[in-house]
Order: sequence, then structure tokens, then C-alpha cells
Amino acid sequence: MKKNTLLAIAAGISFSSFAQETPKKEKENIFELQAKGLANSTWLFNTNISNTGESQDYAMGWGFNYGLAFNAYFGMVGFGLEGLMGNHTGSYEGKLEMRDTAGVLLGKNDYKSSVNLKTTQIPLMFKLRSTGGAYLELGGQYNMISGADYKRTGTNINADTTVANYFSDSYISGVLGFGAGIAIKESPVSILVGVRFNYSLTDLKGVDALGQDLNNAFIYNKYEPTAAASGGLTLGVIYRLNHKKK
Repeated sequence: MKKNTLLAIAAGISFSSFAQETPKKEKENIFELQAKGLANSTWLFNTNISNTGESQDYAMGWGFNYGLAFNAYFGMVGFGLEGLMGNHTGSYEGKLEMRDTAGVLLGKNDYKSSVNLKTTQIPLMFKLRSTGGAYLELGGQYNMISGADYKRTGTNINADTTVANYFSDSYISGVLGFGAGIAIKESPVSILVGVRFNYSLTDLKGVDALGQDLNNAFIYNKYEPTAAASGGLTLGVIYRLNHKKK
């Protein structure tokens, strides 16, 4: 809830800033192609993992995406459609208790684990563009999961396996981003620099930090949905299709 509130506030401030801008020249239509890459801090959240204490805790994961986009602006308002390939990683760390047959605690072993999701993303974005090239984007994204690999390292608790069967085939997420296209003199080419945030709106299902099925009623009495979140830097190249030399 807190993450959604912060995103809503950021979107409101950005929309207000764009709304106050008055174009100095006649509105023009802009059509552009983009080649872009995204580097993100990525997370997989689940309430059952959060409630297990030090045996399962979150760590920062990293994901990378790359692909193409088409944008069309009619004056300041436009839309964009993208196709991105890449991955989304949920990372964890924790301490596993070692006990003897009488239940006496012998010690704790540290471990680190991760779930790496191979994804294809299709964002459909509503966009606002300033006359100077700054942009704001807000929309939805369809995410397809084509693979999921689980790894764990630690003292006598190593694991490396596929867990794709435990995850949803796809999920929907909300997207918020902003940035700018930095023009290269009179060229139709400009440099794209921005940031983008994603938060899932539907359940990914999946496994916990120990690679156990989150839908296993013998482990977790109440099922809780899994959410994906990411945020990071966007870099790319923009080519304006209807560029006119001045």
C-alpha cells in the first residue's frame, strides 16, 4: 500500500508539472523508434516469507531488460508500445537452525538464495511530452514467464533447480516512468535517459526463499499471493521517424 501511494504521489506531481507547460509553437505530431535497455533493482514479495523471521529474509536482486519501442505523440499527448526481453530476480538470505534428535539447538547456518525469472514484457504506455524532450509515462504491462531457476548456497544446503512449474505463466503490472530525450544537434537521433518503476497487480505464485512451494498447505496454513517489484535506470537511443531539418 505504501509503495502504491508513493507512486501515485509521484505521478500526480509529474502530471501537474506537464499540465502547467504552455507550448510556444504549434502542436506537432512526433513518431519515434527506440532501442533501449533497463537495469533494475528487482524483488519478489510474499507475506508468508515476510513472517518467517530470520530463517527467510529479503535481499536485493538485479534484473536487466532490452528491446524496442514505438512512440506516437499528438502534441504533448501520446502512447507507446514496447517489446522487452530479460529477467527478474528475487533474492533472499537467512539462517537455518540445526537441531539434534532431542530438539536441542546446535547452531545456525547462513545461506543465500535466488529465483531468476526469464521474462518477456509488453508495456502499453500513456505518455506526456514537453517541448524540451522530457517525458512522463504511465501504463500497464503484460509479463510472460518462460523460465524460473532457483539457486541456494550455504553450508551443506546448496541447491540448483528449476521451479517454473510453481510460477504463473504470466502476470500484469503497473508502470510509472519519467526521463528525457537528449537531442544531438539537428540529428533525428537523441539519447534516452530515464527511470522506470514496476509493481505487479496480479499473483505470480512461486516458491519461498528455501525453494518450497508457497501453495503447499502443509508448510503455509494460509495462501498469500506473490508480488513483483522493480525500479531502475533506462538508457537508449531514439530515432525520430518524421524528423525535419530546420
